[in-house]
Parts: sequence; C-alpha cells; structure tokens
Amino acid sequence: METGIELRHFRYVLAVAEEGTFTAAARRLGMTQPALSRAVRAVEATVGSPLFERGRRGAVLTEAGVVFRDDALALDRLARTAITRPGRHSGATKHLRVTTRGCDIEALDTLVTSYNAARGTRLPARGAVVDGSVQVEEVRTGDADVTLVRSPLDRTGLDTELLRSDARVALLPAAHPLAHRDTVDRAELAGAAVVVLAGNTASETAFWTATDLAPHEWTPGPAVSDTAQYTASIRLGHGIGFVAESLLAEMTTTGIAVVGVTGVSASELHLGWSESATSPDVAHFVRHVADVAGDRVP
Repeated sequence: METGIELRHFRYVLAVAEEGTFTAAARRLGMTQPALSRAVRAVEATVGSPLFERGRRGAVLTEAGVVFRDDALALDRLARTAITRPGRHSGATKHLRVTTRGCDIEALDTLVTSYNAARGTRLPARGAVVDGSVQVEEVRTGDADVTLVRSPLDRTGLDTELLRSDARVALLPAAHPLAHRDTVDRAELAGAAVVVLAGNTASETAFWTATDLAPHEWTPGPAVSDTAQYTASIRLGHGIGFVAESLLAEMTTTGIAVVGVTGVSASELHLGWSESATSPDVAHFVRHVADVAGDRVP
C-alpha cells in the first residue's frame, strides 16, 4: 500500500516525542518549526489519528502516538542496521564485533579467543570494550554483532542467552562497623549511602543499590562513571557498593572490605544479539559460546 510516508517522517515523530516540543525537535532536525508541524500533521492525516496532544505542556504522545513511536523506533533501528552492518562484513574489514564493558574483559577475551581458534572458515571475531550507556543500543543498530552484558538489561530488540549467574558481595570502607564480618544481610546495611553509576535507569539503580528484591532504605552516594571512581568513593568512605564476586579480580580493593552478603540478587552475565540478525556467523558464534559457557567463561 502506497502511503507517501518516508523514513524521515518516522524520524520527525521520534524527534518530537523525545524533545517534547516541536520547536526543540525542529532545532535538532535543522528545519523550521512550521515545516515540521506540517509534516507531522500529514503523517497524522495518513494514519487517521492524532499522534500528539498539543498544549502548554508541549507535545505529549497520544495512545496512537505511543504505538507509532514504538514502531518508528524499531524501523529506525532496522534502517541503521541495514546501513552499518554491511560495512563490517565486506572486504578486508570482515569480522564479528563482540563487545562488553571493561569489567568483563576477561570473559570477552576468553570467548573471542576460543571462538577464533575453532571458527574454521567462519568470520573472525574481534573484541571491543564499550561504555555501558551504548552497549545494548550498538547491537540493536548493527554497530556491534554480539555483546556480553550484565543484568539488568532492556531486552527490547534482542535475543539473549544466560551464560553465568554470579553471587554478589558487599564492598565496605575499611572503617565501616561491619567491615570485620564474613557475611552480612542486606537489611543490616539499610540506610547506608550507596555509590551509584551515573545515568542509570530506575531498574538499574535498584539493582546496583541491592533494593530490587526488597525495598531497603538507602541514601544516594556519589554518582560515578567508571570502576576506578566507584572503588575510590567506597575506599574514601563516601558509600558502600555491591558487585559480582567474579569481577573483583578486575578491581582495586585496597582499603576496602569485601564481605559476603545475603538477601541480594545475583549478577547475571548474558550474551545478547539482535533479534533481527540473520547472519550464519552470528549464529555460529552464539552456538559456540553456549557450548563452552559452562566451563570456560571465567
């Protein structure tokens, strides 16, 4: 069916939805506000329903707008994937890009090395460390083929395989009253300041503060952006933390007491890839990792 709607129209709607006003969206898109308003009204006329409620609060998505926005996001990701993925699967640069955060570099290196040793004629894999804020989105858009990602994660547009479930420990300043203990319960740490990662979602914050299983009271400690800042803040007494025990080897814990903790969720390591991926090489990598995960993922 011919509708006259082009990919740019979907991106117009996405820009308004994300910016909250037609003026800000037009500025972001590099077009005038009246031109953007006309384009969006043409889309609304085509779909037969208003996508935004326009008022003093700006532009708020209607129920139909939410549906359109979600489909537009999926379409935009597919379009970006169609553009970016072929470039890494042609010529001398042909490879699978496998990513993770810095804290899981040992697991990444082990799996990539294992896969490359056994790949035969399949594409080689190349590991890369990325920022957690873009890790999953890169897979959705095709900038990465596969990622090793920790829970909690947004599985929208992804297929995943659980590789390992790790117990978490509490990291306490050496002077903390419970630092001498072998094990504590999360409830005993209620009310403490907790070091958090900047830019986390609500579900990620609940996980990192170990309040996802039970609503323990806590106060915000420093918001940090990397592991070095995280452990330094704890060592200096600005807060406590909760991390997977398996990640301690990649962290500097001088001046920090590592204490077993009960009443907290585990840290799960997942393999994630795009649900729209059709590459047999991606499928081969996933199968290989699933075969070796039980005894070879550190």
